[in-house]
Formats: sequence, C-alpha cells, structure tokens
Amino acid sequence: MNVLWHLWALGLTILFFFLMIGVVIKYWRSNHRANENTVIDTFDGIEERDAPVPKLLFISYLISFILSAGYLVLYPGLAGWPGLLDWKQSNDKLSDPTTTLQAQMSVISDRSLVNLASDDLIVTSGQILFQTHCAACHRSNAQGQENFPNLIDHDWLWGGSDEDILDTINNGREGVMPSWKAVFTPEQIEELAYFILAKGNRDIDAPAVKIQIGQSIFEENCIKCHWDGKPENKNNEDINAPNLFDSVWLHGGSVEDIQYSITNGWISIMPSFQGKLSEDEVLAIGAFITRARLDNDAKLAKLNSSSVQRGKYLARAGDCVACHSAIGGEPFAGGLPFVTPFGTLYSTNITPHIDEGIGSYNYDEFRAALVDGKGKHGYLYPAMPYTSYQYINDKDIRALWDYLQTIVAVPRRDDKNDMMFPSNVRLGLLGWNLVFMDTAPLDYQVPNELAKQVDDVEKWQRGKYLAMGLGHCSECHTPRNFAQALESDRLFHGNLIDGWNAPAIDANELYIDGWDLKSLTDFLKTGNSGKGTAFAGMADVVKNSLQYMTLDDIESIAYYLLKGDKGNLINANAVKLSPSGFTDSAYQTADYKLFSETCGACHGQDGKGRNSIAPTLLHNGIIMHSDPYNTIAVTIRGLSPSYIDERRNFMSMVSFSEIFSDEKLAQLISFVRKYLGDRHEPVTRADVKKVRLQLEKAGFTGGLHTTPDMFIHRDKNIDIE
Repeated sequence: MNVLWHLWALGLTILFFFLMIGVVIKYWRSNHRANENTVIDTFDGIEERDAPVPKLLFISYLISFILSAGYLVLYPGLAGWPGLLDWKQSNDKLSDPTTTLQAQMSVISDRSLVNLASDDLIVTSGQILFQTHCAACHRSNAQGQENFPNLIDHDWLWGGSDEDILDTINNGREGVMPSWKAVFTPEQIEELAYFILAKGNRDIDAPAVKIQIGQSIFEENCIKCHWDGKPENKNNEDINAPNLFDSVWLHGGSVEDIQYSITNGWISIMPSFQGKLSEDEVLAIGAFITRARLDNDAKLAKLNSSSVQRGKYLARAGDCVACHSAIGGEPFAGGLPFVTPFGTLYSTNITPHIDEGIGSYNYDEFRAALVDGKGKHGYLYPAMPYTSYQYINDKDIRALWDYLQTIVAVPRRDDKNDMMFPSNVRLGLLGWNLVFMDTAPLDYQVPNELAKQVDDVEKWQRGKYLAMGLGHCSECHTPRNFAQALESDRLFHGNLIDGWNAPAIDANELYIDGWDLKSLTDFLKTGNSGKGTAFAGMADVVKNSLQYMTLDDIESIAYYLLKGDKGNLINANAVKLSPSGFTDSAYQTADYKLFSETCGACHGQDGKGRNSIAPTLLHNGIIMHSDPYNTIAVTIRGLSPSYIDERRNFMSMVSFSEIFSDEKLAQLISFVRKYLGDRHEPVTRADVKKVRLQLEKAGFTGGLHTTPDMFIHRDKNIDIE
C-alpha cells in the first residue's frame, strides 16, 4: 500500500471516529431539553413523543469509544499502523492455516498421509481447508452425500492410495455414464435394474425370467465397463467403472435410482485444485481425510466380531430392513410410508450416516429410541414398535447396535411426515407413552392353566421372547384402539393393514384351524406348508426375516403361539375343523361348476392345488379362518407371487373384481369355505361389497393382481380399516 492510500485510510478512520463522537455529544447536550409530554408526530394513531434518551445508552457509547480507541492503539486498524502489540494475521491459525501449515510441514520428512494424519496440527489445518473447499459436496465429516462419494470408507473408485488421493485432489476426476434411453425400452431398463439388484443379493419382487433377461442385457451391453472378466472381481478398475453388485451406490441404489441412471446417464465431475491449493494444503486435506478414515476403522475394529454377527441375525429376526426400506429402496435407508388415521409418516434412515442416518447417535441414545421411543430429536411414533422392542435384553440391544454401525452409510434424507395437528407435535407422544404403553416386564412364568400343556418350558420362554420382542408379532396381529395403541386384552386377534387382514393367530384360532407345530414351523420358515402359502406382508416377513432364522428359533415361536399364554388360551369347548373336501353331492352342484370354471384350472379340480401353479385350498389356513376378509380380498385384488423361493413360487392370482358380481363372489367363497375349510357360515353379498368398496377407495383393485407399483402410487391419505 503506497503513502497516499495509507493517509486516505487513516484520515477516513479518524474522521468517522470523531464524527460519531460528535453526534453523541450533540445529543447528550440537547438531551436535557427533551420533553416526553411533547408530541412530535403521529403515525396511524400512535404518538411519537420527545422523550429523553436513557443515560445508560450514553454510558454504553462512552465504553464503546474507549474500547475502540484502545483497540486502534494496540492492534492494526489505522492504515499501516502495526499496533503496540505488533499482532499479525498469521498469528491466527483459524484465519490463515497456510502460514502455520508451512511451518508445520517444514519439520516433517515423512509426508505419507498416514504419518501426516498422526499430527494433530496438520489434521486441524486440513480440516479447516476441507470445510472451505470440500465440505459442500462431501459433508463436513467427509462421509459424503447423494451423488458425492463417502471419503472415509474403503470404496475408492479412482483408487485409495496416497498417490491416487493426491492426484484426485490436484487434477480432479471426470466420470461418464452414457444414457441408454435410445437403446433400451422401459421394460428392458426395468429388467436390467432387477438383475443388478438380484446379483447384489437384494430381495426384490421380480420373477426369475425378468432377472434372466436382465442378465442377457447386461452381458451384451454393460459387461465391458462393469466387469473385468475375472471371477473374483466385479468391476473394471482400468476404466474406473463402479462395482454394481455391492451395496455402495454413488447416485442412489433404489430400483428407481438405478433405472434413472440407466435411462439418463451421469456426468460426475470432481474439480481440479491444482494452482488453487499449495502442495502443503493438498497434503493437509489428504491427512484430514486419512485421519477420518482411520478413526472410522478404529471405531469398527473395537466392535466384537461375534457381537456384530449376532446383531446381524437379530436385525433379521426383528425384520428391521422391512420397515426401514422403501419399496425397492436401499436397505435400512428408510422411506416406507405408514398410513394412519392421523396422517402419513415415513420410516427413517438407520444407517450409520452422521447427517442422514443415526451415525451421530451413541449407544444410550440408540437404546432410548429402540426401547423407550425417545429419539434424539423428539419422541417416536408407535409405528416404530418400541412397545415390543422394550422386551429385548441388553445383550441383544448391544449386538444390534454393533451390527448397525457396520452397514453401509446411505446418504438418503428422511421423508417429511405429513401428520395432522396435534399429532405432529412430538411432545404429545410422551403423553401417549404414559397413557397407553405398558412398561411392565414380560412374565416368563408358564401360567398355571398351561402347566400340563407346556412340556418344554425353555422352548416356550424362548418363543415368547422372540414373538413378543424382536419378532413383534403383536404389532400387526393385534387390533388397535382409537389412539392406535394395541388392545392388550385382544392379543393376536388380528388387524387390518394396507387392505389385508393380518389374521388372528391366537391359540384358540390356530387350534380350531388345525395348525400344528410342523405346519406352523414350515409356514414361518419357508412361507409354505400344508396349510397354505404366505402372501402380502407376511410373505415379506418370511423373505426378509424368518427364513434367515434358525429352525430352533422358528419352532420356538410356533410352539409359543400354539400353546398360548395368560389371556390367550384355547377355549375348553373349541373343536378342530375337519374339512371334508368336495363330496360326491358337491360335485353335482352349480356352485362346483362355477368353481371348476374359475378356480379349478389353477387350484385343481379337487382344490388341493398344483405344484408351481397354485397352493392348496383344502385345509388352507386362510380358507379355514373365522374371518373371511382375506379370502374376499384375494378374489378382488388378485395376488402376485411371493418370490420367497423360486422353486416354490406360484403363478399370479387374477382379480375377479370385474368378472363376478358381489353376489356371485359371495356364493363362490361360501362354497369353497364350506367344503375346503369346514366353515359353514355363509359369506354374504354385503360382506363382499364392504371389502370391495374399501379396496377400491384405496386403489387396490386396478389390475389383474397386486403389484408393488400399486402400493407406491396409492392414495396415502386413505387408511384401510
């Protein structure tokens, strides 16, 4: 700065300083002439009076002027005046990390990122630089966000060595995924997405033929970039194309995200910082990233491996992924809608992402959310089954916590709930907990009434722990009151969810309908048994949870449900149903002719089912159930395959909604239930009409059979009850 600019800055500073002093002195001298009874003007009926300025204000000004004058004497502020303390900008490490960084680096000979990451001062400088240049894309903790990679894991598309990281910062990167919109049809894009997810061991609702077609498309068009030809590898590192079969997705790993990427392509650009940052600054940023990665590795290394494996099993047993994953979405990333009478709420992201998931939680906060319904940002809605999870023991909670820290951090933002007032006020949920949540511990003492029936107490107790806690069977299979709290006096008596009946599974119903330990265990473990096949929500439970549990645990759950519990006993007068099947006289009726023409082709002329085509109706648990709701709903909605086990998948069940009248459907269902389910109470036209109107209102009758797309695009403001 030349002399002229020094004098100019000095003159203006002193001028404005004394000008402000003059203004204050002027008002101080005229203050005694002020009269609060004098009206200066009025504005909209409000009078402005000439009241004196409070003396406290003048005292505050005096103190401010003294401090300001002291600052200008001690510190630089008067043009080129250095101040009596001779302070320089370089003394402030936070303001200018470059100056101190040069001094820090000058004494270090080993400039590997691991060595630099051990120096707290360099890491601090790198963190400041990272916040300035990198955090907007990669978040402040370098964990990334959607479309920008996580830098603290070990999934480095362009290489994670020191040389690669520094080269990326200096020279930038550019990745291109071409658009295939003009090459593939929408159906082919869908099939390709299904194959990619299936190859990555994701549970998807798609027939094997679509996956096979998708594989052919992949091998013809995608394999050159996304496969290196070696059995042990799944991406071509020579051209830095991503691995499509793991669980790390830069641009989103849901079915819709993958289809979007195939359709539209991507151009991903990492800018070059060469010439913008010095060599020392680039090294400091690399040191910060490396420290963050090493800290994350150290945190994971402290976890007990057996506890993590146990937690993985328990997460399956608790079916966490089903609720905390949108339809076709990334596992544990949230987004599944729950329609309630009070509005729609969405499951949350429970991956270890600090900003979008639960990565900022500690164990105590996680435990409070899991068992008390108390999240970090407010009380949870009871759609989160903490009313059941409160029964999980501390060892299992710790194992769950350990496992959830090891899964991939997904940067998916939570959807905004749409709850009506006052349900949207989280504090009110504390009152809900106080009024409706029974916090008494589970009683594992076998009731006296069951002492003779329960011959394996340990199995019964284990089954109760799983069914009432992690399995949270009661959350779906128990009716809810006006406040959506479980009706504890009607445990396992059934409940309507998304247009299906989670049927009553109390001991009395199971006994009457002819379930035994083998059939119920087979059903829970595989989704198939001599009593029928799991479908809808129960098929998802088998697919996501029960099939991965040990046979002993599944058998324990079945044992507990069949034996019953206090308040859930088999009625002394209960009689097992014994369906006769079609009798000779039944074959001669008009009702059988109707059955033969509509149902017999798939379910067999005798109703005993056909392998790989349709399940048995004879002795079928739904046909025999006291509530005909699901039987009616299946005929109106149709049914898609469960996709639990390709070898046991059945064909789609078509909808009869536009084929038969309500009266005709009632007649057909009554006939089937009488002979194949031993239920002689007739289903009426009114029964069918009531169910049909409910399903039509929610948009569940628009196709030949129910599809995931129908669920996603349904009216979320309608609660099927």
